[in-house]
Amino acid sequence: MTIPVSLLNLRPHNALSRRTFLAQTTLIGGAAALVACSAKRAPRYQAWLFVASAAERGIVVSDLASFHRAATIPLNAAPNQVLSANGKVFAVCNEDQTVSAIDPAKHTVSARISAGGRIVAAALTDQGKYLAVALSQPASLVVIDTGSNKIVQRTALSGTPSAIAASETQAALVLEVTGTGKKTAAATIARVSIPSGQLLGVSAVDAGPLTAIDYRRDNQTIFVAAPDAREIISLNAETGAVLARLPVPIRPARFCVDGTGGQVFVTGADHEAQLVIFSPYQNQIDQTMYAGQAPYGMAVAPSRNELFLSNPDAGDVAIMDIDTRRIIASIRTGGKPREILIAALPGASPTDEEYAFVVDGDTGAVTVIHIPSVLHRHGDALIAEAPKPIFAVFNAGAEPQSAVIVPYAA
Repeated sequence: MTIPVSLLNLRPHNALSRRTFLAQTTLIGGAAALVACSAKRAPRYQAWLFVASAAERGIVVSDLASFHRAATIPLNAAPNQVLSANGKVFAVCNEDQTVSAIDPAKHTVSARISAGGRIVAAALTDQGKYLAVALSQPASLVVIDTGSNKIVQRTALSGTPSAIAASETQAALVLEVTGTGKKTAAATIARVSIPSGQLLGVSAVDAGPLTAIDYRRDNQTIFVAAPDAREIISLNAETGAVLARLPVPIRPARFCVDGTGGQVFVTGADHEAQLVIFSPYQNQIDQTMYAGQAPYGMAVAPSRNELFLSNPDAGDVAIMDIDTRRIIASIRTGGKPREILIAALPGASPTDEEYAFVVDGDTGAVTVIHIPSVLHRHGDALIAEAPKPIFAVFNAGAEPQSAVIVPYAA
């Protein structure tokens, strides 16, 4: 077994006898062998990565057990979203107004569902039983049963939807109010019951354009980002009444909820360096902090209680300890890192997230970060150098729009 050079680089103040030198070398070699033989290799992750590639007009499939591209599933149009539910992968194509159901094991399209209108966006209900699809032409909401791949309801809307979120029994949509050929400064929130399709109400929030939208973990409130007003607005999900208007120092654009549902992390639309932390149960801003040059995409490792933030401008990923609100690591990926997916080993107990997959927004290159290596602590005298946090890099299709991880057994 090769002994690391750094372990043999002994610089004693006094000269050593040959016997003493050989004894020390044997001791160090044995210790090095013990460290090397006892160190655990990063386990293989038994799952597929599905990436919606606009450049390839298809879904690129990569095998995460070996970190390499495995297949391409061609579609009739460029996919905009990819989601996973009910043991299937669903590819949403705005261009040809279809949702394709994909068999994740066979890497083939098993069904194509015509939405009957131009698709804006889609969202799964909490348990994945239904896929809610927002259409702009005609302005409507389509509800698809993910088990049967059938449209079960269609609801007309009073404005053109631009964003959607779903709870277990409801969908919330941002509706753009149009006037004389262009958008006005206002947008509304429509609430639709799922799966009945009943329009529950439309709420005017008077805050200009609205972007990101989501539900609180208990589905009792809806929160939405108003970038021009620099506000996060909370609404009662049952009545649609506005509960709170929370001013923020950034133009909010993206939400990420922590593992408990008690904290929401918000990044901005304009290359802003600040991260906003919002408490949805208290309807208050908890903290604003600097978290890199311009944080963009986010993902939470819930068991580790860490937030991963991509920074496309700087080409790196920062890791924040959620308890202490401190940045504990920064990993240089290069390129334009955007979407981040966190993977836990299937069947692990307790479930510890092992990998972070960072997708480059331009090339589709996926950087694999081995999380335990990132969190390695220096100071062990027997370890010559810290392990490298970047485990692998592979290509998953240029112009990625969306990505999802599906375990082999799904």
